[in-house]
Amino acid sequence: MADKRLEYADPRDLGSLRAALKDADPEGKLCPILMDRIYIQREAVELLPGIVGDYTKTKKVLLVTDETPYFRDSVSLKEMIYFLLSRSFQVSWLVLDNHDHVLHAVDEESLKIQNAIRTHEVDCVVGVGGGTVTDLCKDATHGVSDEIPLIIVQTALSVNAFSDGISIMLKNGVKSSLPTRYPNVLVIDLGVIEKAPMERNLAGYGDVMATWTAPVDWYLAYRVGMNDTYNDPSCDILRVQNAKLLDESAKLARRDQDTLELLARVLTLSGLAMGIAGESCPSSGTEHIITHLLDMSADKQGRDVAFHGAQVSIGTIFTAIAWDILLKEFDPAKVDLDACFPTPEQMQPQVQRAFGWIAQSTADECWRGYQKKLASWTANKDRFADLLAHWDEFKAEIQKVITTPEYLCQQMHAAGAPTHYSQMTPPIDADTARWALRDCHLYRNRFTLSDLLFYLGWWNEEFIERLIQRAAQLDAGL
Repeated sequence: MADKRLEYADPRDLGSLRAALKDADPEGKLCPILMDRIYIQREAVELLPGIVGDYTKTKKVLLVTDETPYFRDSVSLKEMIYFLLSRSFQVSWLVLDNHDHVLHAVDEESLKIQNAIRTHEVDCVVGVGGGTVTDLCKDATHGVSDEIPLIIVQTALSVNAFSDGISIMLKNGVKSSLPTRYPNVLVIDLGVIEKAPMERNLAGYGDVMATWTAPVDWYLAYRVGMNDTYNDPSCDILRVQNAKLLDESAKLARRDQDTLELLARVLTLSGLAMGIAGESCPSSGTEHIITHLLDMSADKQGRDVAFHGAQVSIGTIFTAIAWDILLKEFDPAKVDLDACFPTPEQMQPQVQRAFGWIAQSTADECWRGYQKKLASWTANKDRFADLLAHWDEFKAEIQKVITTPEYLCQQMHAAGAPTHYSQMTPPIDADTARWALRDCHLYRNRFTLSDLLFYLGWWNEEFIERLIQRAAQLDAGL
């Protein structure tokens, strides 16, 4: 039975969370939470001078933002923070350029931050913005020195990237989860959150919907020998409170203050879960891989990237449907074990076909990752055979923690969250969505449900159309 201290963990009380994790992990396999403080409260921005003062010795501070406007009580948040800090510190303000309305997490932008750190000889960085600004600040300070204090002011409940030690960076046209660093302090001002565009807060709601599919993908990978990092505590801190959030989705549509605060806690816990695990698997499975492909295609197609979490929520619906079909229809006795292990010669052309149209470098990068996954899958043939032999046991375990696609869609509609790719800003066309669904399993070295279904011979054009039709019945999908 899970520890109630984990199930009802409060990210603002890191001491109690650390104590519960220590008791749940006597062998010390979990990664430490390398954060000092998390604030989720009203008027948290006013605490910044005191927070920064605890970390800077030279009183030279770098403020990093993008061009997106943010407000609290109709006042510019970034200007408020600049003037608050300028009273006590020498503040250099770096504004990253929102190229074509979208800031991308690429090396070029990270280097701008690194250069500013060195040029102005700062010893504290304050990042204000969304997930991309946060990922860039984590990557940049990590690139200079992890000893540089990093304080992040979160401007919307858009993603779970604020409280983990990972940066999602675009490398050779491929989105990659890179180990970077945690922020020392995370500041979430509920007054700012309540004024954020609801589309952004609903994106964060969509991001945590992956809680209903990603940990199950992670457990599957563990059972077939493809990932030995699976642990229960990283999942325990998410399920109970996210179940409450899902049940109260309709309140989110009304901007209910308590529900927004609950979303802030759950989203922060989702990031911490990834940090505890040392990777993104507790919050990222098939649904995220689909989303990464949609993002990768955006630049080639000349469109902006839609909100990450909003895309994730729709990927979660498709993944939940796929799990539902597998659990209801799969018969392990009918599996031809040898047919489940294709050769590299069979798979390389498929990877090239899937990604070559974006760029040859993208296809090559994906193949490098997929090769490793295929080799590991082949080496773990006995583990897959064991899963087939104990399928009923595995199925029973999964059914305890998964939720139905019908309930997911019902609650997303209640929250006012988008459930169709055509509802994205900008909309994603049906052909691109079909491509992302069909070829997501070819993307990188991470084993998920889509891989299992492909190796079983299920994940093909016919199956994708079946997912699309089932989603359409739930007023979701394309």
